[in-house]
Amino acid sequence: MDDDKTPLAPITLRSGIDMPALGFGTWHLGESRGAWQSEAAALLHAVDVGFTQFDTAEMYGDGAAEELLGEVLQQRQRDKLFLTSKVYPWKADGERMVAACEDYLQRLQHDYLDLYLVHWPGGVPFEKTLAGDETLLAAGKIRAFGVSNFDTSELRSLNAAGLIDRIDVNQVMYNPARRGIEFDLLPDLQAHGIACVAYTPLEPHRLSRSSAFTAIASEAGLSPPQLALAWQMTRGTAVPIPKASRNEHVDALLAASRIRLTADQLDAIDVAFPPPRSAQPLDII
Repeated sequence: MDDDKTPLAPITLRSGIDMPALGFGTWHLGESRGAWQSEAAALLHAVDVGFTQFDTAEMYGDGAAEELLGEVLQQRQRDKLFLTSKVYPWKADGERMVAACEDYLQRLQHDYLDLYLVHWPGGVPFEKTLAGDETLLAAGKIRAFGVSNFDTSELRSLNAAGLIDRIDVNQVMYNPARRGIEFDLLPDLQAHGIACVAYTPLEPHRLSRSSAFTAIASEAGLSPPQLALAWQMTRGTAVPIPKASRNEHVDALLAASRIRLTADQLDAIDVAFPPPRSAQPLDII
């Protein structure tokens, strides 16, 4: 196990936009006014220690996470940040998609998003979604476009229809205990030059139930969530977006992001949580 403090190289998306190789999630943040100040402090601390990519969505607290993030990031330089938000699938139909983006930008108190995702597949024809994407790109309201929670069959359908080339990112659930995407979805994304972003990359309650995984973490002097993040950063197959709501947890994430596991440690994790040997349904929460 090595502690590598070399700055992480960004991921260059197929559209040419650079995305940081590590992000910070905001799911469940902003939902309690009683926790607002402590969560704001943790987000501001995250910026100050080096996190630059922040992921949010309208669904998170009905826009409250966007408001919290916007309040915090007003205190820092916008061009040093990478902001992602997500549109509900029933709003991803051109004009409504554009209007929704304007609402997000108002809550975030910024002029543009770096990445705009369709939160999950819905009933709106993807051609209409791409029309909204074109309008927003042309107006400078977004810099890149992608999807979230799209499985292998859905992406292959878009490819068959000639609609996949505009997708920069697919954000899916992925961590050592949920590796189903490694069988087919991840190779498909790599083949099309689509970046994978991993939400819920730590899932401490699930990982801690594995005595083998906990033992590997203990031997390395790490908590199970730290080991999970080090696993993500060592493998480099997806951009993880962990979340923290306390300064000490932010610091623990940053420390874990610098750790590179040995081949023996990676092999041990493969024993604790084996890679898939067949296609699996996409994990979604």
